[in-house]
Amino acid sequence: MLFPEDKNFTRAKPEGGEFKRLQVPYQYRSDKFHFKTKDFKQFAHIYATRLEEMVRLMKVRVEQKWGSKYPVKQLADLKEDNPEQCVLIGTLFKHQELKPSILREISEENQLAPQPPRSHYTDDADILILEDALQRIRLFGKLDVHSVVTGVVCAVRGYEDGDGRFHVEEYLFYEAGPQKPLKSLECSPLIVLISGLNQSSPNDMSLSMELLQQWLFGNLEGFGQSRDWEASSVVRVIIAGNSIKASSKPKSSLHNRPANDSTDLLNAVKSVDSFVHNLAQSVNVDLMPGEFDPSNHMLPQQPMHQCMFPRSIPFQSFRGVPNPYAFEMAGRSIVGTSGQNVHDIARYSKIESPLEALESTLIWSHLAPTAPDTLPCYPYYQQDPFIVSECPHVYFAGNVAEFGTKLWEGPEGQRTRLVCVPSFADTHTIAVVNLRTLDCQPVCFAVNEFEDGEE
Repeated sequence: MLFPEDKNFTRAKPEGGEFKRLQVPYQYRSDKFHFKTKDFKQFAHIYATRLEEMVRLMKVRVEQKWGSKYPVKQLADLKEDNPEQCVLIGTLFKHQELKPSILREISEENQLAPQPPRSHYTDDADILILEDALQRIRLFGKLDVHSVVTGVVCAVRGYEDGDGRFHVEEYLFYEAGPQKPLKSLECSPLIVLISGLNQSSPNDMSLSMELLQQWLFGNLEGFGQSRDWEASSVVRVIIAGNSIKASSKPKSSLHNRPANDSTDLLNAVKSVDSFVHNLAQSVNVDLMPGEFDPSNHMLPQQPMHQCMFPRSIPFQSFRGVPNPYAFEMAGRSIVGTSGQNVHDIARYSKIESPLEALESTLIWSHLAPTAPDTLPCYPYYQQDPFIVSECPHVYFAGNVAEFGTKLWEGPEGQRTRLVCVPSFADTHTIAVVNLRTLDCQPVCFAVNEFEDGEE
């Protein structure tokens, strides 16, 4: 479905009436992230489905990389007494002693030595294993165990040694697949990416948020470096999760939950509704759920229910969308998450930079490879919606500590703008992407406070 229906590039006057806002074609591409049925089967099915889909894609890349020089084998076909160079395609699994375990929690209840709390679970003793549909084998060689995570599908070239291990000499990922060519644009439509509003009360509108609103309404001068970066060129605002402030109170059982928790949540939702209501009068707004928002916890998170936003929902310019979220705008394919995927990768690898983790998921061609192992997700058994089979033009993740961006270039000439969107409550910064050039710039709305004549 196209929104707006007019497929031509026009500038339409918003209800405010002071300037004409650019409008471009929009197409929703997130149907695969919506639950059609709620059928909770075994989580093993999603790994089998992921491997089946990725093997079909990876065989094309293997043919391009190595041709027919090395045979593609199943693990069951390997012979220790006759090792030969071959290619294996399978799912990586990391054996990590420090990874949280329900068995350890039970041991703690039995008064055994408890494990110290951790935020990272990597160790030099971690082991990398490759699994196919039937068997598994330990890997060693040139594939660094700390540079990948459980759930990634890859092809490895090498041979089995006498100890029942596979020596990796080369490895290959799908690397996002083909990409639609960019069509030239006469205008420069902008999309604004925001995350981490962290609202807590109906009157929680900060001065920075007010400045952001006034800029989007076209009431502030000097923020745009040129006409290409003017507020009137903003065609869509995406709020990428964590709009509701996480409660500082510990979450106990439902029966012992403090009575004022629901009141705090209601007040926070009212604040978000007020903010979105104001924006929706002038620009299209997409609201994604995040880790702390009132939506389902496991990925893909479903759109927050429209009844929570009574002031915003009458506007056709407002849309609740899932996390992850995919759409096309002005012929550009755009995909993003609220950041849970990059944070989880940092916990279970030595990929510490959110931007590097975001780039890795694109190279691995999977939005959330650690799901369902360490990141909760719905147990799909017919398809894995997180597979990246076509390379997007813009790929973002919200709720990181600071702004980051990079233009990734793939082996087949793909060009993808990677964007890490910082928490607005912490940094007062948004990311603005120019869809014509794929350039990206941060815009900061921090307010300097002066005391006794000093900044």
